[in-house]
Amino acid sequence: MFPKQNDRLQVMSHAVVGFPTLEENEKAIAGLVDSGVKLIELQVPFSDPVADGHTLVNACYEALKTGGSVKATLELCAKVSKQHPDASFILMSYLNPLYRYGLEQLFRDAAAAGFKGMIIPDMPVEQFEPFMPLLDELGLAPILMVTPNTSDERVARIAKSARGMVYVVSRMGVTGKQTQWGEEFHAYVKRIRQHTDLPLAIGFGVRAADDLKALTGTAEVAAFCSKYIEWQRDSGSDVAAQKMKTLLTDAELS
Repeated sequence: MFPKQNDRLQVMSHAVVGFPTLEENEKAIAGLVDSGVKLIELQVPFSDPVADGHTLVNACYEALKTGGSVKATLELCAKVSKQHPDASFILMSYLNPLYRYGLEQLFRDAAAAGFKGMIIPDMPVEQFEPFMPLLDELGLAPILMVTPNTSDERVARIAKSARGMVYVVSRMGVTGKQTQWGEEFHAYVKRIRQHTDLPLAIGFGVRAADDLKALTGTAEVAAFCSKYIEWQRDSGSDVAAQKMKTLLTDAELS
C-alpha cells in the first residue's frame, strides 16, 4: 500500500477520469502498473482546478465532456482496484464536486470502491478533523498537504490528521512547472520531517529522471503527474507507459 518512512523512492502517477476517454483510462492504468507504478491518483475532473497548471486544467476540461464525474471515478476505481490488487488508488479531487455528492457518503463509497487514500487540495484540516473516526474506521487515508508557507504550528496540526503520507508541495504556484531541488527545498523537507513519522510525497515540478534522482533519499514518493499526462495527450497511453518504464529505469528505480 503506502510506503514507510525511509523506504526506497516510489513514483505516484495520475489519471484524469474521462481523459482522453473513460475506456482509455483502464488501458492507461494497466500500462502504468505494468511499467512499475503502484501508486495512482484518479482525479475527478473539475472546471476550476486551482492548484493545477495548464496540462491538467485542459485534461479536466476534456474529461468533463467525455463523462468524467465523481460517479465515474468511483466506478473506475471499483474496476481497476480489482484488476490491479497490488496497486493503491488515491482519489484526487477538489472539494466542490465531493461536497455536492455528500462528504460522508463519498467517504463510504470511496472506501467501498477500493480507494486507499484521498487528496483534496482545497479541503483544510479543520474540515477533515470531525471525519477522522469514520476515515480510520473505513481505512481511507487523508493525504494532507503542506506548502513552504505552512507554519510549524499548522504543520503539526496537519500531521496529526494525515494518514498514509504527507503531501509536500515543493514550491508555491501550480503543477507542471520545473522545480529546483536546492538547499532551501531540503531545509523545508527537514522542517516537515520534525513533525511527522509518515512518509513524504513530493509534488509539483517532478518532470524528469534527474528530478527523481534528486529526490531519492529525500522523500519516499514523487508525484509524476503532469508530464505523464502530457505524454498521454501527445503520444497515447501505450507510448506514455513505455516512457514511464524508461523513466524509472533511467532514475534507477526499477
